[in-house]
Amino acid sequence: MTISVITATYNRPQQLYTVAFNSLLNQTDHSFEWVVVNDGCNPQTREMIATLQAPFPIAYLEIEHSSTGFGLCYARNAGLNIATGSLITYLDDDNSFEREFICATKHFFQQHDFVKYSMAIQKRRRDVVLHDKTIRSSKVFTSPSNSFCTLEQLISQQEIFDSNGFTHVHNLALKWNPNYQIFADYEFLLQCTKQYGNSTFKLHPQVLVNYIQSSTGTIGCSHYCQWATELKQILQDSSVYLLTSNHIVQLERLAQTYHRKALERPPAFV
Repeated sequence: MTISVITATYNRPQQLYTVAFNSLLNQTDHSFEWVVVNDGCNPQTREMIATLQAPFPIAYLEIEHSSTGFGLCYARNAGLNIATGSLITYLDDDNSFEREFICATKHFFQQHDFVKYSMAIQKRRRDVVLHDKTIRSSKVFTSPSNSFCTLEQLISQQEIFDSNGFTHVHNLALKWNPNYQIFADYEFLLQCTKQYGNSTFKLHPQVLVNYIQSSTGTIGCSHYCQWATELKQILQDSSVYLLTSNHIVQLERLAQTYHRKALERPPAFV
């Protein structure tokens, strides 16, 4: 069993090195592949990767930054195309894994051989950033909020789904959809439910991922009107996924909530 860790990075060589790379360097198990996709062909990122001395193989790829759609999705798809692992997981350049992530993930999939896709519990916080400096941080919380979280709760968005530390069996039929930005991760989860079925998902109950949501990031800069628009698009394409009538009712209510919030307070995070 081999793991490919896909990291898409866009003009952030310093964060890529100090956060993502260092967390992989500190893993207790170095038998994995790091797939780095330089979205936009940043020269500093190229130079940094060229000088790295890592105890694990690095597959490096550059792509032109797309002028349409969500670049992160294009970059992750490029990473999927060259990854060689039997398992795929994702790590953003500004997030990190706990030291035992690789070892624990391998053991989890070996122990539960029916599992095709799984999410590890994250330790999360939200930072307000001004002029590249953090001026306020939220209290740290775990997500999902407990180790008994079900796929049903993730699909109905009762719990937060995020792709950092999300691991699935390598399958080239899965592609990240660049038409989504706010719900890119969620839409990919829905693809996995259709590809693998509901019964092959299991939450990994360990806290293995450190996730920082910045006010300058994709979600931090988003507006509730974007949330409502993208969720409505998913609902329009509901027949593509394995959404039940109950899911659709719940998501329609959520889209209405986002629409109402957009009228009251457009920024999703202020």
